[in-house]
Formats: sequence, C-alpha cells, structure tokens
Amino acid sequence: MRSPRSWSLLLLLHAFSHVPSTFAVPPLDPNSTIPGCSCYQATGNERALFLHHQFFDFRSLDNDTLGLNFTTPAPIDDTQDAGIEPITSPFFGRGQFGDYFTPASWSKNASEASPVSLVNSQQNIYLARDSSDSPIHLTLRTNRLTSFQSASDLETTELAYLHASIRIRARVSGPPGACAGMFTYHSDDQESDIEILTRDKQNTMRATNQPGVDPQGQVVPEASTSVTIPPGGGSNGSWTDWNVYQLNWLPGQSEWLINGMSTVNKTYGVPTEASNFQIKMWSDGSPWTGNMSVGGLATLDIEWIDMVYNTSNEAPGATCEKICTVDRIENNPVPQVAGGNAHAPPIGMISALMLGGLWATVLLT
Repeated sequence: MRSPRSWSLLLLLHAFSHVPSTFAVPPLDPNSTIPGCSCYQATGNERALFLHHQFFDFRSLDNDTLGLNFTTPAPIDDTQDAGIEPITSPFFGRGQFGDYFTPASWSKNASEASPVSLVNSQQNIYLARDSSDSPIHLTLRTNRLTSFQSASDLETTELAYLHASIRIRARVSGPPGACAGMFTYHSDDQESDIEILTRDKQNTMRATNQPGVDPQGQVVPEASTSVTIPPGGGSNGSWTDWNVYQLNWLPGQSEWLINGMSTVNKTYGVPTEASNFQIKMWSDGSPWTGNMSVGGLATLDIEWIDMVYNTSNEAPGATCEKICTVDRIENNPVPQVAGGNAHAPPIGMISALMLGGLWATVLLT
C-alpha cells in the first residue's frame, strides 16, 4: 500500500497533437483555472493526479449577443434519411466548441442484430433551455421514424486521452428504446461506458467495460453492471433528474460515481489504448437499446462537462507543486486548491522513466 503522502501521476503513451489545458472561448468559466495549478485531482482515487483541466459550462452561454441560437430545431422527419443537416448553431463550428467536440453524421444499415437503420444528424445536437429564465443546456436527441432511427453523436476531435476523470451533469427523458451513452472509445474492445437505457427503471445506470462478450459470443458477466442511482444534488435518484455522472479511468481500474458516490469499480476490460470521448443518444432496435415505437423521441440534456486528464506531451520529471481539486463544491467544477492552502508545497516528486519502450511512474516521497 502506498504511503498517504504518495500521489500518482498518470502519463500518456500516445501523441496528443493539440488539446490545450484551457478553453479560451465560451463555455469555459473564466474562473475555471487557478493560476499556478500544476495538477488536478477528482473524487474517487484522490491519489491520481492529472495535468490538464477543461470545463465546458453550457449554463454560461446565456447571452443572446453571442448569436448562438437557442431555438429547438424541429425533429427529423421521414424525408431526412441522409444525415446531411447542418449544425444548429455557430457554437458547434470551428473556433469555438467545435475545436474540441464535433457532431458526427455517420449512418448504419439495419441488420439481423440491429433491425432498425440508424442515421446520425447534426440537427439533433443543439442548445436549449426549459423556459425563458432557465439556464442553457446542451441537448442530444433521438427519434424513431417509419424506416429509420434518427440519432446524435458528439465526439472529441482527438483520439488521445489515456486516463482521465470525466464528470457530466445530465438528465435523460423519453420512452423505452433509447440509449444515452457517455464513454471513452478506442475500439469495440477498448471502451468504458456510462449508459442510461430508457427501457430500464428510472433509477438505473449501466457501467460497462468492453468487450461485453467473449470470442465465443458468450456474455462476460463482469463486463456490465446495473447501478442504482443514489439521490443527491437535487436528484431523487432518477435519470430524469439532473445527476452528476463520473468515470474515473486509471491504469488497471475503472470507477463509476454518481452524485459524488462511488457505485462500482472494475478491473476487467480497463482500456489501455489512447481514446476519444463520445456522447451519444441513439437506438437501433437491438436487444440492448430496445425498439422505440414509431413517433417516439428521447433526449439527453447536459449542463456541463468537466474533464481532468493527461497527455503524452508532458516532459518526464513533472512536479505537482500546487494540487487543485475540481469537484469540492457541489455542482461547481471551478478548481479549488487541495487542502485549502494556496501555497501548498509539493506532496511528492514524480518522475517518469522509459522502460522497455513504456513509461513507468516513479514516486519519490
């Protein structure tokens, strides 16, 4: 067991061409970076330290002068089966949020396993509000047409995260037959999922590390776990309420938290490859999602996304001289200095050695 004074810094192995640690245009809260923060920690395994922080706060977009368009677009209809609709707001274009996340427009034909064709459309990703005086949120939508399912897919532009702590304040609504997915992805066998299935009870979340089936096609019992959503943060324990979903992806361990409470840990299927982060609202009529009735519509609403992570750009010998926590204050990811000491000394000197072509973390305490 490590000493209480030992802290681990997770170093990435793959190239990360350009993901800044700050987000200089909306929706980043201007107070989301404390000058001098050299490392960040998050709830769960506080010994895991990360060098970068991004906070995408859609609530902060409540400013009509930005010209971002908060009008909910019409649902896709039967004639729009090509997925060629444009983005719904300049916010999703390059130079703003689109530098970090991009809407996808790929499609998938029906098959025996997935009997409903899926067509992603950028028109299903938009900024909205519940009423004229409520905060802005991001929405991903899926709806069932006669011959296909219109869906939504938002992905980070970089396939390079390799260990992170990701939190999302979100809610889901709609009839049975939809899946709200928030997950890291490299391949079908290198994937960690937070998923809400609208066919499940409203107090249930699925925590999964892929692959979910073995080479013989048999279900792997330890891959997926049904988790009961704990009340907290204004939620009554239902996915229709606003909840904070969190995935801690560490070497050899995945942890899922909801509203700050740890719900499940897994050592099976923990990804080892650099990945991107994806958010989807979808269905394909498969046994996993269920088959949504024609005319059905479901949404995934997100108030904010908070991410701490590392990159392979870091020089060996990085030191955490000021450690900041990003989730000490409920529903406010603005970093706070860990321990409340703005002049905290280094807790540990972390260096990295190249051993057999792989980075190894060395703790000097």
